[in-house]
Amino acid sequence: MKKEEKRKRKKKGMQSVPYDYEAAYNKQLEQYSEWALENMFSHDQKARYALKEIKAGDQFEVEIYPQFKHMSEAPREGQKIVRDNRAQNNLNDKNARKFVERKINANFGDGDIWMTTTYDNDHLPPDGDMDAANKDMVNFIGRVNYQRKKRGLPKAKWIYVTEYDKNAAIRWHHHIVMDGALDMDIVEQCWKKGRRNEVRRLKKDDNGLSGIANYIVKQKDRLKSEKRWHCSKGLLNPDIKVVHSKQPEKGKGSYKPIGKYVDGMVKNQNTIGEVLAKWYPEYDFTNAQVYYNDFNYMFYIHARMRKKKNTDGKEKKT
Repeated sequence: MKKEEKRKRKKKGMQSVPYDYEAAYNKQLEQYSEWALENMFSHDQKARYALKEIKAGDQFEVEIYPQFKHMSEAPREGQKIVRDNRAQNNLNDKNARKFVERKINANFGDGDIWMTTTYDNDHLPPDGDMDAANKDMVNFIGRVNYQRKKRGLPKAKWIYVTEYDKNAAIRWHHHIVMDGALDMDIVEQCWKKGRRNEVRRLKKDDNGLSGIANYIVKQKDRLKSEKRWHCSKGLLNPDIKVVHSKQPEKGKGSYKPIGKYVDGMVKNQNTIGEVLAKWYPEYDFTNAQVYYNDFNYMFYIHARMRKKKNTDGKEKKT
């Protein structure tokens, strides 16, 4: 009983507030002089660092950031509660955009379909009528699934985003990412509202499908109540895990708090890839950025990695 109480007290003492650390640490750390960096590190840092691991398909992201027990300890810019795996309705929120990007990476890949559907003048939805625009996509997806059923294929997997802005003179159009089981020409023929469409097969780069994902969710200035992205049922969510300590090398050495690694990674950003390669040998390092806030001179590190490939060019299974 005493052991259980001790465990509960320890867990309670580890709890932290879920603040917006990206907004809190928004100044990119560039080539500072050694004196300037030492000045940053001279401040009393009363926080532990967390490491968030995000797996989405063959893409792997690492986010290292400070945690606090009280919201008042966080920089003012980040004093807003943000919870993982909860995409906001408003795509103007960067966390919703990240969620869609990771969802696309987790569910789609080479050979799948990206299509931009457009309207001719006779079929444009009324200004601001998002329900009408969404109904057009529901009907389109229904025709796609009818064609798939005729060919013995299961229902399509898809994510779509709608773009429209009367003030910016952006005509109604939709971007959709869909699994590639059905011929592209047949998919395009299922759209009945316009002919100037664009359809292509997807091809991943070093960042997977993040480039196309960021493109289709780029629009800002949406109404707060509008949800302009939708997806089919059963899609995989990105796998997110938060840890507070790592071994110097996977499977070797004693675990150390994440904060013990941060100073070295920030002072010499070239070592970030080296450290991550030891933690995650099954992934290749792609890039990293370091951000800070002069409220407390702490840091946020965001890095991207990609699953290693075999000599035949195929991704290794892990």
